[in-house]
Amino acid sequence: MNRPIRPFILLFSVFIFFLALLLCALLVPLPIPPYLDFQVLYHADLGLLRGVPLYDRAGQAGMIAGLAGVAADQVFVLPFPYPPWYALVTLPLALLPIEVAARLWFGLNLSMLMISVWLLTDGWRASPRLASFLAAIVFVPVLGGLYVGQFVFPVLLGAALTTYALRRENAALTGLAAAFLTFKPHLGGAIAGAVLFWLFLRRDDFSRRALKAILLAAGLLFISGFLADPRWPVSYLHSLFGFRNLPGVSSCELCASLPVGFVALAAGRADIGPALPLGAALFVGLFVALVLFRREVFRAPAALVAASSLVTLLADPYLFNYDFVLLLVPLFFLAWSARRMDWLWLALVYFFPLLLLALLGRGANLFLPLAALALLFLQITRARPIDVSPRPA
Repeated sequence: MNRPIRPFILLFSVFIFFLALLLCALLVPLPIPPYLDFQVLYHADLGLLRGVPLYDRAGQAGMIAGLAGVAADQVFVLPFPYPPWYALVTLPLALLPIEVAARLWFGLNLSMLMISVWLLTDGWRASPRLASFLAAIVFVPVLGGLYVGQFVFPVLLGAALTTYALRRENAALTGLAAAFLTFKPHLGGAIAGAVLFWLFLRRDDFSRRALKAILLAAGLLFISGFLADPRWPVSYLHSLFGFRNLPGVSSCELCASLPVGFVALAAGRADIGPALPLGAALFVGLFVALVLFRREVFRAPAALVAASSLVTLLADPYLFNYDFVLLLVPLFFLAWSARRMDWLWLALVYFFPLLLLALLGRGANLFLPLAALALLFLQITRARPIDVSPRPA
């Protein structure tokens, strides 16, 4: 008798939650700076509301110049480097003043973080589960991402939801999780690809339903992109190339990636150009090595997502310190079954970003992948061999 009421209760709860977030953003003067990373998303959304195509950089510059009362050549606008559905989903933010919108975005990011932790700690006892929420909030990459209004938290939510959905064999949630992973493709793409391959190899009823759900989600996202830009596949690629050619991006001096670190060590300066093929080779090499020699790390859904996240954080050439929010996925996975000595490793990895920041400042960025490397080493050493003994028919 209660089943028909549940969807209504869920929708009503979501409505009340978003209303509470909006009221907090309007009434609580949190010191969240609106003109850092968040402004890229806000101005893209504002342009859509004013008829400016999403990837029309000149049109956005003209719009901002008109609002500020200055000439267009005095305005610098970053190309929008994300798929169009990111802007479409966040479009209501542009209905608010930018200061209020930044506070609302902070609340949404914090909410996605909390939901991610809840999903990653499914099955934990109450005390450690509650402690995990505090541990996630004060994790250094999380603090940085929340403060600047970064765009990484949907990917974290996608990774956490993927773990939960695969474990529960929920096809609909698997499709939704895959959609979240596409919000920042260079970060979530490897996880989505690994999940697709894993589902394809399963060849059971759940995997077929999950693959259909993922394909449906992909189709809906692709079609929705034309609402933001009639030529979005071409415009998006042009925007990415334009973003890559910006002086600060091409040098990648603030990047926190292993490939850029290798290039800087070899050439004496950071450069994203040679780091791209190096990252691709590292990505393929890591996955092939794991599949050939340690394929047991991909056996369980949580292990699959954790290992894929770590490979991404080791091989992706275009990473910043806030992208290491994804370290929470393997941290919580390994904490679930940690032994006494494992906790020393996990504590070192958790506090490593804070220690580096205190000692080296921004120069610590290139050392952040060492934390991912330590976690991958721990996951490999703790993976149980796959049982290949004969089974009775």
